[in-house]
Amino acid sequence: MNDYNRYRDTKADRLYNFIESVLFQPYSVLKHIWKQLILLLAMVSFGAAIFIFYQALDPLTAIVASVSTISTIGFYAPPLNAMPNLEKILLIVIMIVSVGSAASMVQGVVTSVVKKELWTEDMDRMRIQRMKDHIIIVGYTHIGRYVAQRLVEMNYRFCVITREKGNIKELQELNMPFILSDLKSPVEVLTQANVSSASSIVLALEDDDTNMLYALTAKFMKNGIRIIAINNDHKLMEGMKKAGIDVVLPIYFMVGSVAAYSVASESVLGAMQGGDSLISGRHIVQIEVKNGSRLEGMQLKDIPVDVLLVIRSGEMLKYNVPDFKVVGGDRLICLTDHESIKQVNQMNEEPRGS
Repeated sequence: MNDYNRYRDTKADRLYNFIESVLFQPYSVLKHIWKQLILLLAMVSFGAAIFIFYQALDPLTAIVASVSTISTIGFYAPPLNAMPNLEKILLIVIMIVSVGSAASMVQGVVTSVVKKELWTEDMDRMRIQRMKDHIIIVGYTHIGRYVAQRLVEMNYRFCVITREKGNIKELQELNMPFILSDLKSPVEVLTQANVSSASSIVLALEDDDTNMLYALTAKFMKNGIRIIAINNDHKLMEGMKKAGIDVVLPIYFMVGSVAAYSVASESVLGAMQGGDSLISGRHIVQIEVKNGSRLEGMQLKDIPVDVLLVIRSGEMLKYNVPDFKVVGGDRLICLTDHESIKQVNQMNEEPRGS
């Protein structure tokens, strides 16, 4: 992964991360393997008790003999003919029950210690609890991934909530603080994401119902939090707005609109959605004024689109007066509707004076 794409901690964060890894990493690993360790201890203790009782071994030697038997090393082997039948039966039970189980448990313990994500999840939760005015991204989908990447470039503090285990490796490589959750308990998940200290939440799931649920929960848990939600079903857009979501982005509708508008103009830059009826449904286009066209020499006030800025010789000319005249080679960044852009394109194709 490119270092430019990695989440950048502050110097204070890096110091806290180091201290917490030293102090809490052993506890975090132990938390995942304590059950296996207790079972292993019980197996070894039971075997040692048999050897102490029947072979009159001292406790330490009995433990060595028990480990030897359970691990199949065979370091200690009492004479079988001299062993009481009950001891033989008990040892048979230990070997049948314990040998395979113990090997599996030891492998599980080693895997848990080596497996980075088991303890980094706890470290990330601590990182998130220290955050202030951060952004919560719910859903590391293809959209959530791009949101996170842009926030890295803008140097914003944020955390990611994902329900896909397949995202863990990538998030760790990019150093992004994350929470792995099935998303079934929004209050618990948002508490882990430190929503009480967050400034905004971006809901990037492909399920509008879950986006809505997390929006309502976030508003209940943090008054005034800014909510941005992806809308996947255009029919539910109004409902999401009525739920108090600050920005609703009908992503597929917007992409579809840009694709459709591109039929009319090859220079469509984006589509406007939301707000009032004056801008909703309009799109942003770039028009390069052709030399000798009807468009060349026209004043901005006479061009049937809203020109936001003019790019001339690589320089952006903003705040232009209505009497400002365009020249050949100018690039006009415009806000327009479908019919108006068709009209302007036609003017740009027709020779001047026609």
